[in-house]
Amino acid sequence: MAKKTIKVELPKFPEVGQFPDEKTFKAHVKPLTMDELQEWAALYELTVKPTDSAPIQRMRLIMAIKEMHFPTPPREPKNRSPYSKWTTEELVQMALDNEIIYEPAEDMKIMRMRTIMALRAHGIIE
Repeated sequence: MAKKTIKVELPKFPEVGQFPDEKTFKAHVKPLTMDELQEWAALYELTVKPTDSAPIQRMRLIMAIKEMHFPTPPREPKNRSPYSKWTTEELVQMALDNEIIYEPAEDMKIMRMRTIMALRAHGIIE
């Protein structure tokens, strides 16, 4: 049995909630010109970072309009590091207080990592 497709007539610039799914949205925006996309974005007061590349500008306009119709759910926050409760200075002071030698570095992030590794190796922190 062949699959039937039902074509839904949509206005030129559909309101939020009029697209049944993202596939229908993509099919609707594909034939639109750049001017029509800019008009649609202006209609909803969407701002898009300008660029010299027409294809990139088109993509940004479509993504802004798509985000309005199909908002992405908020992401889950990343797990915090167990060492975030200490500042780099506190970790360095812990190493000095316990006479732990670590390799210093110019970059503060690298020095923090090396200090944590040295403190962990000596069992001061887990």
